[in-house]
Amino acid sequence: MQDLNDLTYVAAVARTGSLAAAARELQVNHATVFRRIASLESTLGLRLFDRHKGRYVATTAGEELAATGTAVAATAERTLRKVAGYEMQPSGVVRITTTDSIAMHLLNSALLQCRATYPEISLHVGIDNAMLDLARRDADIAVRPTLRPPDYLIGKLIAPLAFAVYGAQDYLLQHPSQDLATHQWLALSEAYERHRSLQWLQRTVPLEQVGLRMDGFASLARACADGLGLAVLPCWMGDAAPALRRVQEPQAELASELWLLTHPDLRHTPRVQAVFKTLQGALGQHAAALQGMRPGQEPDAVG
Repeated sequence: MQDLNDLTYVAAVARTGSLAAAARELQVNHATVFRRIASLESTLGLRLFDRHKGRYVATTAGEELAATGTAVAATAERTLRKVAGYEMQPSGVVRITTTDSIAMHLLNSALLQCRATYPEISLHVGIDNAMLDLARRDADIAVRPTLRPPDYLIGKLIAPLAFAVYGAQDYLLQHPSQDLATHQWLALSEAYERHRSLQWLQRTVPLEQVGLRMDGFASLARACADGLGLAVLPCWMGDAAPALRRVQEPQAELASELWLLTHPDLRHTPRVQAVFKTLQGALGQHAAALQGMRPGQEPDAVG
């Protein structure tokens, strides 16, 4: 079978009208060009060039093959640029799992940056307050509050998470008591029985006396802002709600951490790596709020 590269030799000779000029263009020696043209003519049983006043002039067959050779070279160049572009511009689907509150209040600005920087990446965000199994590839990246990331995952600590007691301004005006046990309380549902906020609240008021329990901090914060009672909330959420006021400063025993996690097998996948780094930078901009810092305070440094 004839080497298709021979067509690029035909195209170069037809374009330049000279074996020497074609050799310089192709970065080979003069003899190589002559040998490849002669071999192709012998195989086809056709003359591809005539000599006219010292120049090589393509015959009808030569013109046909030269056009094909030019097209082959152009296609190859386009393909190489496209493949190189894949490395420069990652593409494909990246699945992110996070909680409802993080998705509603923190994630959109980070996702906007991802979309602007990597338009060929499609982001699929799953809202689940339980940790999806990244080992089974239920998701590629997890944005999770936890003090103990699973051992089988790798990741980056974004910032410590501070929690405090909040109440709506109108509610606090109507219920000015400093005794927390006398207040109406809102809390996470039984599905979060191990959450530190419930363990802390149990020491303040029996959980069976809590009048409203809800799935997730996003719903809890909304009910608290509407004046239904006090609630333990992440400071970044409570401080951002105009209707809410801190009843106490952040409680150390309620503290957690925000982690960005992925599976070790995915850390070098270009699209996952690109989204991971973008999320890390964008979420890190919220470090002060995540730690419950007041304006002017410096957030703690994280690794």
